[in-house]
Amino acid sequence: MSASVSGLSSGRGLACLTVAGVAWGTAGAAAGLIYRCSDLGPISVSFWRNVGGLVLLLIVGLIRSRRPWRPWRLRRLGRRALLVRLLTGFGLAVFQTAYFGAVQVTGLAVGTVVTLGAGPLLIAVGARLLLAERLPRGGVAALAAALGGLVTLVLGNPAGAVRPLGVALALLSAAGYAQASLVARWAGQAG
Repeated sequence: MSASVSGLSSGRGLACLTVAGVAWGTAGAAAGLIYRCSDLGPISVSFWRNVGGLVLLLIVGLIRSRRPWRPWRLRRLGRRALLVRLLTGFGLAVFQTAYFGAVQVTGLAVGTVVTLGAGPLLIAVGARLLLAERLPRGGVAALAAALGGLVTLVLGNPAGAVRPLGVALALLSAAGYAQASLVARWAGQAG
């Protein structure tokens, strides 16, 4: 989206991307620190992170809104818009909670690599099966290489650092992310 379409200047858009990148990039490390310093688990960390995000979004929405917030405005959402929001929210909740679980079980590095490596694979397969998108030859080679790398990471584990439950949680996390991404693609295609 160009700056003229979004209404953001290039500098402001870069600042937003930077804040988003730092927030996402430090989430797993922050969760690992929280696990060492408290008795909170992945579900609690995910819950409080979502509550904090909701509060921030509501504050920004109230500040930017020209009209007062009224809960009955939510009724104006059509069924499709409500379905998209619910499915996206569910996918992102699964993604985040399972990711934090993977970090707790198998560590930050493995949890992150498996989640980020499997996400695009699942999105590509889902887009092909559910949205009839075609994957070019180079894309098939890239997917095969990514799958090979993930298998090597998981099976080439002499020190025991990769735990099967952690890998399963990372794959569940990737599936939640893929589901949210595919819902967004579907909504974009459907208008």
